[in-house]
Amino acid sequence: MKTTFKPNRGQFIGGGIAASAATFAGINVIAAPMKELVIGLNVPQTGSYSDQGADQLRAYALAIDEINAAGGVMGMKLKRSIGDDQTKASVATENARRMIERDGAIMITGGSSTGTAVAVSKICQEKKIIFMATLTHGDETTDESCHYHTFRRYNNAHMSARSMAQTLLTKYGTGRWFHITADYTWGHSVYDNLIEVLEPKGAKTIKNVLLPLGTTDFSSALSQAQAAKPDVLVITEFGKDMVNALNQAAQFGLTKSAKILVPLADEYMAKGTGDNFANVVTTAPFYWKYHAEKYPAAKKFVQAFIRRYGVPPSNGAENAYTDIYQWKSGIERSGSLDPAKFIAKMEGHKFTATKEPEYWRAFDHQGINSCLVMEGVPMAQRGAEYPAFAFAKVLEVHDGESVSIPQSTSKCKIETA
Repeated sequence: MKTTFKPNRGQFIGGGIAASAATFAGINVIAAPMKELVIGLNVPQTGSYSDQGADQLRAYALAIDEINAAGGVMGMKLKRSIGDDQTKASVATENARRMIERDGAIMITGGSSTGTAVAVSKICQEKKIIFMATLTHGDETTDESCHYHTFRRYNNAHMSARSMAQTLLTKYGTGRWFHITADYTWGHSVYDNLIEVLEPKGAKTIKNVLLPLGTTDFSSALSQAQAAKPDVLVITEFGKDMVNALNQAAQFGLTKSAKILVPLADEYMAKGTGDNFANVVTTAPFYWKYHAEKYPAAKKFVQAFIRRYGVPPSNGAENAYTDIYQWKSGIERSGSLDPAKFIAKMEGHKFTATKEPEYWRAFDHQGINSCLVMEGVPMAQRGAEYPAFAFAKVLEVHDGESVSIPQSTSKCKIETA
């Protein structure tokens, strides 16, 4: 009996139905040919995380242009539908809805916030559209808010916290900790993970000051930190918020009196803080300078990115680039645009991209790959090649399997369809 993958109205309008849409008992059959597949790029182009969104768009453009020049995906060219999510869940949701219903997107990707990622994941589940979550660090994306149609390769907060804690406990011990934390899903996730790991080892939490996304004046929180005289100051802020917080912390003398931790950082945050990032400990899933020296595929990607844009890629850009290729690979291995067939080929899939071998975990769709713990270096020690972006030295590389959330404690209850 013949079964057919049925597109929604938006996919007909947007031209999003491919030659392999129809199947007979698992054998692909050529339907009406089409020229384009629409994918939605939903990233912050304004607001606190706009630098991260802009770099993701650069990487998406590079990957899409490479793929189209090589013949596309199953012979079909990729077309972009782009939206500014403003790092607001409601805007990100409406963007995704527009991309799917009006533009015919068959896959959504992007993000720079766990709040927006969780919201987009939900709408993609309702619409049965694949969501390749790019820059989202909170556990929730593939933990309690996991969904069947969502995949997230980027390290989560659990992986970063455990990697950082292992390195810090070895190199610096514990002591008294003061936290300044972004008051939304991601910030809470990072804080909870750090407390869970460090307090049993003897770290004492003095205080956790919660601040809203988009805070520009950190003086009140930093005054409290200065008075508390902590051994460690944890700044769980991202994007421009982290830049403002760290630069102001330096004015308060805290970069000299305390060990500064920034649980997650990228090249644009380091660029915005310059010498103030020296000696700051952070984590990242990818660092262009380190990986390009060790892995030929990373070197090829980094060189292509620099040729096109004149600067190295951030870790979010690398993830955006790899997500597009992973989606392409899953579609071509399944031989179909049917999301269920794609998901079946992704779950448990092992691959090598720009770093060590990695894989997509089946039970929660979390990408399992290594996590770097890094320490910032002064501008004078960064060399002549892109000093603003050559911001750190790698202290340790933690295997993803060793720091990931085990299935026994995962809150993910993924759907079957």
